[in-house]
Amino acid sequence: MSRSVILRIARGGAFEDFDIEVREGMTVLDALEEIRGKREPGLRYRHSCHHGSCGTCGALIGGRESLMCLTRIDSLGPGPVTIEPLRKMVRLGDIAVDPSPLFAALPEGASYLRASGLAHGGPPDDGPDYLRLEACIECGLCVSACPVPEGRPFAGPAALAMADRDREERPEREAAALGFASRPEGVGACDRAYACSRACPQGVAPGRRINNLRESLARRASDSA
Repeated sequence: MSRSVILRIARGGAFEDFDIEVREGMTVLDALEEIRGKREPGLRYRHSCHHGSCGTCGALIGGRESLMCLTRIDSLGPGPVTIEPLRKMVRLGDIAVDPSPLFAALPEGASYLRASGLAHGGPPDDGPDYLRLEACIECGLCVSACPVPEGRPFAGPAALAMADRDREERPEREAAALGFASRPEGVGACDRAYACSRACPQGVAPGRRINNLRESLARRASDSA
């Protein structure tokens, strides 16, 4: 049996309500596609794969970081469902954000990045390879969920998790990874809330990886004392 639900979508400095007839298995992204196609062609949001692999459709759904393509509306309760852009990202319009802060914070030279395909499926001279974190889908949910205040310099959970995985894959990168982690914006700026791990849809557990780095730094300090 279908039911009607109000989607309260952030637009500009306010919210706009849209009444949606919810079908079985309908996701938040399905609903936005329907709204944009039938009622509001100017609605802005990011999406691509529709099955939780690309990481582009992250948003705050009911105040919680989630992927819109994996969030079924029938799992959200009867009340109005608020949909807002991720925090700590540059807002492009409505739900769409620019994830540049996540990429800008990544440690230079880490091999956790790998070529995974040519840009837009074009020929080799059509552009650079698209690079992505293994396991991490670069959705930015962990960055948005992290409670560290924006005014405090912090590399962020995605970047620090990448540093830990990098040294795991390449032991010769141990010094570089710990050097990155020991900077003022490294593990010392983390509040140990583990909100990043709870938000991650891929089980990367950035909070655990940050703690790995923290423990390694403590051992190094103890050994040199």
